[in-house]
Amino acid sequence: MNFVVFESGSRAGLSAELFFEHYVDATGAQHQLFLSDLDESFQRIVSRHRQVHLIHDNHAFEMLEAGEAVIFPADELTRQSNPVATEISSKHSFSSILPSYYNKKQMNEFLALLTSHCAIRVPETFALSNVCVKPNSMSAGSRNIQFLDNACVMQKIDIEHEYVVDVLRYDDEKMYIFPREVTLKNGYDRFIKLLPLDGELAAHVSEFVKAVCPKNEGVFSDIFHLQLCQDKSVQYYYIEFSKRISGTSCVNIVSGMSPFALIDGVDQQINTRLIDGHWRRFEDFMLMMR
Repeated sequence: MNFVVFESGSRAGLSAELFFEHYVDATGAQHQLFLSDLDESFQRIVSRHRQVHLIHDNHAFEMLEAGEAVIFPADELTRQSNPVATEISSKHSFSSILPSYYNKKQMNEFLALLTSHCAIRVPETFALSNVCVKPNSMSAGSRNIQFLDNACVMQKIDIEHEYVVDVLRYDDEKMYIFPREVTLKNGYDRFIKLLPLDGELAAHVSEFVKAVCPKNEGVFSDIFHLQLCQDKSVQYYYIEFSKRISGTSCVNIVSGMSPFALIDGVDQQINTRLIDGHWRRFEDFMLMMR
């Protein structure tokens, strides 16, 4: 099978590449991976693996429209903004999305309705979407005022801990949950602590996912990840989700995470050796994979 990854110059593109290389080297699978990006400089990079190819988006769409490849879910915007990518991704459950997934206000209200009994709460989402936000004090004239159209206005959480949870779901009941606590810099994981695959947070995520999607279909199906947090009172909160691997999900390779194994119907080979309560840099995980 040929896989296309859009926006491959991102960390998610790197994660997809590392997952792929690890899987085909371990199994001998003959899949080919095509990493695509609009940046012309991207194609000047030389692939280090014989089954990985760097191409331009134009070539990627030619392959997809000819039925020569499928989309691997590592991109965020292409499947949302490009109608061709949206239509092609809909042919496979692991890449399929709906516009409603990315309407944050609508999604929050939907999730809150179904998860009111869960340990993970959805922050209060306010009815207004076209808003004028201004400070309640220390303001003069129009300073610090924001006018926002089509915004999702949510309760602010006093965040004490942040988490990213990658999930590979095989069927209605069977799923592998890979949670990690993170500190962020510019939206990326900077420091990471892997958490138990069968621990408290994983149990809460399983409850949350099954409350929303009892069957392996829809928003929480196949391959996806959640961003969560915990406040000072140790209450867990949902932040958002994406129907793709998380950007730095490759750190979970050391735990046995393999989205390509899921697609092929092969079980995960779990390794708990590094789930030891220690913090590590993202770069430390990269060094482990050399």
